[in-house]
Amino acid sequence: MQLLQITSIPIKYEYHIEPARLELKQSQNPNYKLNRDPSQMNIDSKNIEVRLDTTDLRASLNQRSPTEFAKYYGDKGRQAIYEGIGERVQFGNQIQHIEDGVTIAQVVKQKLLEQPTTYTTFLPSVGPEIGWEPQTLDLNYDPGAVNFDWHIMRNQMDYIPGKYQMNITQYPQVQIEYLGEPYYVPPSSAPNYQEQGA
Repeated sequence: MQLLQITSIPIKYEYHIEPARLELKQSQNPNYKLNRDPSQMNIDSKNIEVRLDTTDLRASLNQRSPTEFAKYYGDKGRQAIYEGIGERVQFGNQIQHIEDGVTIAQVVKQKLLEQPTTYTTFLPSVGPEIGWEPQTLDLNYDPGAVNFDWHIMRNQMDYIPGKYQMNITQYPQVQIEYLGEPYYVPPSSAPNYQEQGA
């Protein structure tokens, strides 16, 4: 007769596997900003310049400004004074030779008979002073520029590692069950004990 019943209960578990994956986020199309500097042309034109200086021409016609007039006649007066002094010195030199038979009347008569020096001149005696600068034309052309500011998106990759998950729903165990009657020591302690007759 079998008195022990041994029951083995195996382990029970559940597992869940999530594989690794690589997620790719694709970028959008690139975009840009356009900056444009327009072309331009700068033209710097300078007309011809003619300069006419008629200062000497007007002076030859005795047409002077007040400053030039004062200077001119001041020089003339100074020259007349020097010439007058020269004539008187010459007259003095001539009359100092009276001992040679020269009389003052002869010196004065000779002075009165002198003819003034004459000369021919054309008016105006000088022409205008002409100066000129040629015409200039400067061209400055700027072709402009076009600038692109690109904004390029990059693809983004995310790696998600795999997962392994296990849940134990029942742990293993061994159950031992006694199938017989209990043994009492001494036997008289058993509840159903009946003493046998001699």
